[in-house]
Amino acid sequence: MIESMTADDDPLEGLVDPEAPDADAQRTLAAFLLGRGVPVDDVRAAHRAGSMTTLVGGAVLWPDLDRLTVAEVAERSGVTEEMTRRVRRILGYVDPGDEALCRSREVDMISAFAAGAALFGEERTLQMARVMGTSTAAIAEAAISLFAGALSAPLLDAGATDAEYGLAARDAILAFEYVSVAVDVMLRLHFDRATARLGGEVTVDQLRYAIAFVDVVDSTVMARGLDGHQLAVALRDFDREAAEAAGRHDVRLVKLIGDGAMLAARAVAPLALAAGEIVAAVDKHPVLRAAKGGLTFGDVAVHDGDYFGQVVNLAARASSAAAPGEILLDAEAAREIGAVERAGTYDLKGFADPVALYRLTIAADR
Repeated sequence: MIESMTADDDPLEGLVDPEAPDADAQRTLAAFLLGRGVPVDDVRAAHRAGSMTTLVGGAVLWPDLDRLTVAEVAERSGVTEEMTRRVRRILGYVDPGDEALCRSREVDMISAFAAGAALFGEERTLQMARVMGTSTAAIAEAAISLFAGALSAPLLDAGATDAEYGLAARDAILAFEYVSVAVDVMLRLHFDRATARLGGEVTVDQLRYAIAFVDVVDSTVMARGLDGHQLAVALRDFDREAAEAAGRHDVRLVKLIGDGAMLAARAVAPLALAAGEIVAAVDKHPVLRAAKGGLTFGDVAVHDGDYFGQVVNLAARASSAAAPGEILLDAEAAREIGAVERAGTYDLKGFADPVALYRLTIAADR
């Protein structure tokens, strides 16, 4: 449609420098922003400032540019304003006060909270909201880091203009729209796996689990010899190895902790295999020096998808006590798996009495 207009009625007049080398990029980006409903005055001001890229994120992520106050979101959601503010805080969003800064789709989000609260109660639903908030914050930052590392830095190094950079940002954010589809499918798949792990148990606060920590050895020393990019690449390799080993053995990767990983399973054997494979993979890595681990078995406290208690603490302490390339088990885990040898008795921080630990032989033979 724009191509059929004459120069006199071109809506992009004043938004493109026709003599500029990137005139085509300017025109394409401006047309995209206008087509997404961004006011022409905003596009014109951004063009003059050389910052049209700053408008791309909102134009892609929020087709509805309407903004609401918290009070309006609460009224449309059927939730009190106080509770609406509380939900937003728990999700990690800054309170806008009385300004109309909330996105219109927040009505759907708060309405979903209201439905959950009616079924499960406010406090439990707020806890679930906290888990969702921290998880989605991590996904968002990871996505932005992906764009920065794969596209942003090379473009800036190549001298890309604001318009050229903006088009790349547009394409990247449009691609990230598929993330919501992927997350929906992944969540459903993880529901299947979580149901299988629980095996129909109705006790939710305490369950019997095998817990493992695997840690990179001397990561602080290693970091002194690497720049930020090299360190990030090495730790990403560790993260990937941990995730793949967990997937191969139907083990849950609970969380990544800087230079370490926490894993869990309902049985010791698959967890021992996964931990052993992570240690072996690190041993072959060109940058990472070595890894070590601790593995325990017993009753753990379950809270918001994480595990706590003495069994978890012992796994962490056993990992700290292990030598490079070694995985140490407590007596309960050793009885379950059998393929171990006595490593010795250890004085562990937080434990009043010395603790007998056992060496996982599959790790020693890696």
